[in-house]
Amino acid sequence: MLLRVLLTTFILFSSLFGEGYPKTFSQLGSPLFSSLKPLQQYSTIESLNVVIEKFQQSCNVVLRHGLQVDKTTEKKAKIEYLLELRVLQKEYDYLVHLINEKISQAIKNDNYELFFRLTNLELEGVLKSSNLRNRAFEFYSENVDTNKSLYLEKIIKEEKLIAQTSREFYEQSVKDSYNSKSKKRDPKKKVFMSAIQKGNTIYVSLENRNFYDVTVKVKSKYKNLIQLKDEQQTVVVKAKSTLKYAELKLGSGTNSYSYSYRWIIGNKDAVHDDTYLYRLPYAKGESHRVSQGFNGSHTHKGRSAYAVDFAMKIGTKIYAAREGVVVKTKSNSNSGGNSKKFRSSGNYVTIAHPDGTLATYYHLKQRGVVVKVGQKVQRGLHIAYSGNTGYSSGPHLHFALFKAMSANKTHTLPMKFVSQKGVVLKPKVGTQYRAK
Repeated sequence: MLLRVLLTTFILFSSLFGEGYPKTFSQLGSPLFSSLKPLQQYSTIESLNVVIEKFQQSCNVVLRHGLQVDKTTEKKAKIEYLLELRVLQKEYDYLVHLINEKISQAIKNDNYELFFRLTNLELEGVLKSSNLRNRAFEFYSENVDTNKSLYLEKIIKEEKLIAQTSREFYEQSVKDSYNSKSKKRDPKKKVFMSAIQKGNTIYVSLENRNFYDVTVKVKSKYKNLIQLKDEQQTVVVKAKSTLKYAELKLGSGTNSYSYSYRWIIGNKDAVHDDTYLYRLPYAKGESHRVSQGFNGSHTHKGRSAYAVDFAMKIGTKIYAAREGVVVKTKSNSNSGGNSKKFRSSGNYVTIAHPDGTLATYYHLKQRGVVVKVGQKVQRGLHIAYSGNTGYSSGPHLHFALFKAMSANKTHTLPMKFVSQKGVVLKPKVGTQYRAK
């Protein structure tokens, strides 16, 4: 069986490299045909070899038909070929599903040898599920000294870069602590804990001095103290407000308490208004090309998956896509370029919306912010000028809608834009949209 699979693969590759891929419907067909090379590694794995052999045979038939279709103008032949490609795509999706199941089983059975064989090459769709990907990363980190996976190392490197480059406008979570021996609070802290004792009761509070809501995760330790109210581990503290977190009753003997906590911008309980139509963030009547859309190939991945880049000249006026309150700004940087060293140099405006979500307008020019923190803005208000600061390969505006998912993680959200030609559900790369 193994010899037959390898022989089939060799013959198929000879034809592929000899004649190339069909040009008709190449966007759909080429990724399927090119997947055969990495699939060679999987063809030796039991229970996958039969399915892979079937897929290889189907590929060969469809490939030959596609090369013939390239030479004809008959519409019927092209439609037949398109239907064949769609069937082939279903076969491929099933094959990838089996591979992902094998990876899951390898993790469950603590079989790193099999796990490594399944994850040492790049194949579209493998580890696409965030749940499986996270489990794979955790398992890999425990066994990486045994053997390094080229594919996983590439993913980890990309995700680290994405996290680094989005630090300025999503903000990394902040860690802090507080205990019974803590001195007077630091006035520079934006989120802090404090305690007041009245009689034999201690009242512990969380205060948020930011103009935006924060999500906070707290861990507590008590000695000779009794909790008078249930404590939630993760809480939301509204902008410019104080939350009563704990009530403790003194017990007998020496007592003490300590807290460690982490917080991040945003409200984990925010529910986005999916019916809202966002204004394109530039002047009415202007058109700008989308240089990177949702799930883009460069940096719009992971928690930045639903960001949109609009190519535009430096100094283009930027307008609020939705009403809200300005909660963060930066405009003192004049540095930018296509290098990691510029990842913290981008200027931006962040606006909190009525539903608890936030939007960031990024890569603005130096001194290009024309609004202030705490200012209420209406939809369509001029808020900034575009630029090329931060980690950027060229002048453009990076627009992203996001919310907190936990006390150490934010995530972008999909949004709908309204243009002069109608509602834009998924901004398409290369398309120019005229603002309404």
